[in-house]
Amino acid sequence: MDGFTISEVAKRAKINRALIYHYFQNRDNLVAHAIDHILRRNQEEEPGINADSVERGVRMHIEHPEVARFFYQLLLTGRPLLHLGERLRHTTAALEQIRQERAPDATYDIAFGVIALVLAQMAWPFAREEFARLLGISVEEADERFIAQLRWATELGIQAMTNPSE
Repeated sequence: MDGFTISEVAKRAKINRALIYHYFQNRDNLVAHAIDHILRRNQEEEPGINADSVERGVRMHIEHPEVARFFYQLLLTGRPLLHLGERLRHTTAALEQIRQERAPDATYDIAFGVIALVLAQMAWPFAREEFARLLGISVEEADERFIAQLRWATELGIQAMTNPSE
């Protein structure tokens, strides 16, 4: 959230900064609402828990690394995760319901599976150029390979959760 002031935002938006304070009270609330807007814009109408939704998440984080930067800053400063925490709980609850319906005896740890996936999605935009350089490939190829791995891991996790005997 560093790197800008309310005055700079107001100037760029060509509005009085008092208007920003009126609607958002402070810079943290302004950033939280902006992040929430990005997440809502990139969210499906009926969210799915599948490899396609994982791919959309990675691509959204590549396009909007500020979402992850904000999330990590909240974690590092011990502040609540706001709507990000609600989204995490919603996804975990949806997956837990699937597990209970299809494989009640499965021991798959859904909460930490979701957390690992979310952290991987959010960290990728900050590491993609360096990993591409280390592997001697283009950033675009690195993105595609990373997405393919997360898709595979998601499909494997869903399979393990829904068909524990296979």
